[in-house]
Amino acid sequence: MTKTTYQATTVITFWAVNIFKAIPYAILGIFTSQTLIAGLYLAPAALFGAWLGVWAHSVIPERLFFIVTYVLLTATGAKLIFDALT
Repeated sequence: MTKTTYQATTVITFWAVNIFKAIPYAILGIFTSQTLIAGLYLAPAALFGAWLGVWAHSVIPERLFFIVTYVLLTATGAKLIFDALT
């Protein structure tokens, strides 16, 4: 799998999961005017992050991309396990 295929699959998967989560969140009343305003304030950071991701995708070689991905996934998994055990 190329890094482009991997990233595209990840983006589509997270998009779909977030769309499905939006329905129960709305039913539970998690979306309030305060959370929507916070989202508006954070929108520039999200756009910058998307731009940074596109830039990094074009600059980072494929081998280094997967090394960084595996290291970050391992660190994230270890943090989640640590949090669950404490």
